[in-house]
Formats: sequence, C-alpha cells, structure tokens
Amino acid sequence: MLPGFWDYRRTIDGIMVADLGFKKQLWMLDKELDVVWDWGSCKWEIWKFPGQGGKKVKKVDRKAFHIMTVQTKDKKFKELGADVLLKLQAGDTRKFGVKQLFDYFEKMDDNIQRAKRKELVSAIEARTKEAMWYTAGLRVQVPRRFQDGILLNGSSQEQKVIGVLGNA
Repeated sequence: MLPGFWDYRRTIDGIMVADLGFKKQLWMLDKELDVVWDWGSCKWEIWKFPGQGGKKVKKVDRKAFHIMTVQTKDKKFKELGADVLLKLQAGDTRKFGVKQLFDYFEKMDDNIQRAKRKELVSAIEARTKEAMWYTAGLRVQVPRRFQDGILLNGSSQEQKVIGVLGNA
C-alpha cells in the first residue's frame, strides 16, 4: 500500500526536528500554528491546527490546513528563520478589520478598471488618429508589392528608390 498524504507530513520526525526557538516565536504569532516536516519533498511546512492552540504536540486531523511551504525561489530546501516569521506576520489578515479589507479590494478593482479603461481609450485614440491621417492625405496606403521597401517585380534601381520612399 502506498503512503498517504499525512504519512509524508509529520509534526514529530525522528530525523528532522524544528528549532525550538523558532517554534516558540511561531507560537507567539499564533498558538495554533506548528512546523511540519514533509519528508517526501524534504521541506518544512507551516500548518494551522484549529482548536489545538494549547498543545505542544499537535495531532493531525481534518481541520488542519496548510499555511505556507518554506522553500527558496528555486523550490529547494530552506532553513527556518526570521524571514519566515516576517512573511507570516505580513500575511496575517487579523490585524485588519472587515471594512479595511473591503476598501483595499475595492481600490484594487478600481485600479484594474482604470487600467482597462485607459488601454481602451488609447487604442481608440490611435485608430482615430490613423484614420484622420489617411483622410487628410498625410499618410498613404502602400500597396502590398511595395511593403518592406522592396519591389517584387523590377530592377535594382527601382528597388533603391522605393526603399528610400518607403522609409520617408
């Protein structure tokens, strides 16, 4: 029988033991957080175990959920350190109220809509300007055989002249 999901992840492992100082700092952020060793991928993971805040050794149950995997940008093994705690602290939404989170996401939506509107307006302006140039005679439609400055049928002298005209 193949090992299951929790067979790969252990809160207590015989070989890899998380630093107790790191765990104490982690518990200062939230008592329900704990470090789990994933021996399948050889990486540390931070998990939340709801309802088990007072226990030193957390029991795996269906309520437990993954918070983050501790790894480098190349997805390689990384030691537990203060940078992990800072990332957890920065991503903690409990320090914001519902109104603050709602306002933040509303501003994000407004920024996305503003960028889309600006892109549409610039595209319409570019097409309008191009049409105005053609109607005013400032720009002339070049036949296909003259495109890229090369005359498909003709002498080399004609090609040089067309190349110069095409760049003008």
